[in-house]
Amino acid sequence: MRHFARLLLGCSVFVATPLLAQVQSAGSDSGLEEIIVTAQRTQSKLQETPIAITALTAGAIADQQILSTQDIAKAVPGLTLNPVTANPSTFQIGLRGGSEQTSGLIVSEPVVGIYVDDVYRGRMQGSNFQLSDIERIEVLRGPQGTLYGRNTFSGALKVVTRTPGAADSWVKASVGYGSFDEFRGDASIGGPVAENLGASVSLFYRDQSDGWIFNRALNRDVGRERNFAGRAKLAYDNGPLRVTGSVSYTDDDNDGYIPVNVQFVPDAARINYATRVFSSDAQPAFGTNPYIVSTPTVSRGATSVFTATLDIAYDVGATTFRSITGYVDVKDLFRWDITGGLEVAPGSFISTFDRLSTSDASQWSQELQATGTALDDRLTWLAGVYYFRETGRQDFVDTLGLFGLPTFPLFDQNTRTTSWAGFVQGTFALTEKTSLTLGGRYTTDKKDFDAVIAAPSNIAVTLGETFNAFTPKFGIEHKFNDDVLAYASVSRGFKAGGFNGLSRDPRVLALTYRPQTVWAYEAGLKSELFDRRLRANFAAFINDITDLQQTVTRPDGTFPQENVGDARVWGIEAEFSARPVPGLDLSASVSYNNGAFKRLIPTSDAFLAGAKGLPLVSEWTARMGAVYEQPLSDRMKARIGANMAYTGDFFANVTNVLVISGYTRVDGFVALATSDDKWELNLSGQNLTDATTYVSGIVSAPFPTALTPLRPRTWMLQLKYNY
Repeated sequence: MRHFARLLLGCSVFVATPLLAQVQSAGSDSGLEEIIVTAQRTQSKLQETPIAITALTAGAIADQQILSTQDIAKAVPGLTLNPVTANPSTFQIGLRGGSEQTSGLIVSEPVVGIYVDDVYRGRMQGSNFQLSDIERIEVLRGPQGTLYGRNTFSGALKVVTRTPGAADSWVKASVGYGSFDEFRGDASIGGPVAENLGASVSLFYRDQSDGWIFNRALNRDVGRERNFAGRAKLAYDNGPLRVTGSVSYTDDDNDGYIPVNVQFVPDAARINYATRVFSSDAQPAFGTNPYIVSTPTVSRGATSVFTATLDIAYDVGATTFRSITGYVDVKDLFRWDITGGLEVAPGSFISTFDRLSTSDASQWSQELQATGTALDDRLTWLAGVYYFRETGRQDFVDTLGLFGLPTFPLFDQNTRTTSWAGFVQGTFALTEKTSLTLGGRYTTDKKDFDAVIAAPSNIAVTLGETFNAFTPKFGIEHKFNDDVLAYASVSRGFKAGGFNGLSRDPRVLALTYRPQTVWAYEAGLKSELFDRRLRANFAAFINDITDLQQTVTRPDGTFPQENVGDARVWGIEAEFSARPVPGLDLSASVSYNNGAFKRLIPTSDAFLAGAKGLPLVSEWTARMGAVYEQPLSDRMKARIGANMAYTGDFFANVTNVLVISGYTRVDGFVALATSDDKWELNLSGQNLTDATTYVSGIVSAPFPTALTPLRPRTWMLQLKYNY
């Protein structure tokens, strides 16, 4: 705990001092915007919610250039959302020691639960969607095993779309053009259509028709993307009855994510596990261009997602009954060469590991809950039941050109998951300032898995497992005054076990891995100072993880998911927002994470490799941003903003062979707008320093060495209308 105190104090002084200096000279302008969140499944103020939360309003989403789900990591301390090589529609995810790195599989599930309008998204395929017409984003850090339950092992990511009302109306539209011949346009309209009834429609289209990675084998640029999204919503509000229904459809078509050819000198990392390799030492394999690939494989990604939701709430006295129904259908295709190909002779190229996958999954979920107050409003309670059912299928066709082998036969997988849960949580006011929270959830996950490797192998695997868990929560909070809240909690998180779907080796395919669990201890402080011109929130945590699940890349070309042992991750997080003078908004956050294995299973690959640290855990992350607005006349104003995000070193895999070196990305914008905010001309840029950044990769023999990069510098000019 002494480490917590010292780090917390040091970070708060370092980050807060420049903000406080400006706040103390502030005038009488209004303070920071009050943010309402639904982190505890009912509405509450951000500063009165005893959980570590990052909440982003629509304005913050635009100013920080959070264009897709993956971009949310720019604003959240300790959160990792990295691209997956197979398809830009999904990502690797990591938070507080939990991680999922093989997100394109039908058997993979997130460690951070992803929710859109309170409907859980079981598949990570399609989760990296373009953000359009979004009201708010909330990222809850730490296990949310009581109120959210399923696969909220490390936290929950909530996207709240804009809901029409019967009393307000809007029209929004934008059109833009930018780097790599990118066109982007979106439009949204909403408002009353009848008494107590509102409706809205939003559309989004993006077409980037030029690539940013040069493929030597195909002699053209790759990395093109096309995205479409549409959503329609109806909302009825008549006193005690509130009904909201929506349908949405997204379609993504792209060249896939392509790993680029790199080399290390000496290239010892491909020889044995003993050598640690830093991505900052990677050199372009050809000349000075870091964005070159050499595979004849025509990589591609295609993902479509259809969703339908129905949310019904009814008030009966002091109790509200609510039903949340969701249907999600995902279709996904990816084709890629895992290590970017190989030139075997001048002008002659082969694919090293060419994998084609098609998959589809359909899920249906139903949640029934009741919330209310009792005992003269001293007790606030919530209880409910949850049901989830998903069926899925995934096929693979592989070609291992590196070994001169022909195309492998069809590899077919089928999955079925049924989950039940019951939960209850209550907060009781012991005094006017001190409250106690108790809650618990019991979950049963039943999973079935069938896999067939076609002729000549004719190997079939049939597996079935049931996983149960009780995830309680204990918490206490104390309000020192209206502006300062302290809290502490102990909670348990759970992620069910599962099956291996990334290898056609029958020895690996027949393996089942156990559930992973976490006991999480958290203490935090939330404060608003100087008439709400400064917001400072702190959290310190310890996560004790048991039976950590990880995917391993083995030299024999198999990729098993296995339990590697137990680990402890502890750290601190601090977030600041300030409005020191009229027109200036400042934000900053910093996190420190210390993660290490407590016990490694002797047969695990992590043990054999001598691993020490957890993958996707950066010791330090830091975020800083500023937006300044200056009137130019009675009708016009100028806006300028910049955001910096630093991510420290982290291990790319559980064997610790590849270390992703720390990197910094800087974004910014300048805009000219009308004083009433109806029109805005906005010029924005991402990765303004044009840094070359690698975030994952393969450095294991016998494969060639390849890393996955983030984009180089890009720009976008947009015209926006808002009425």
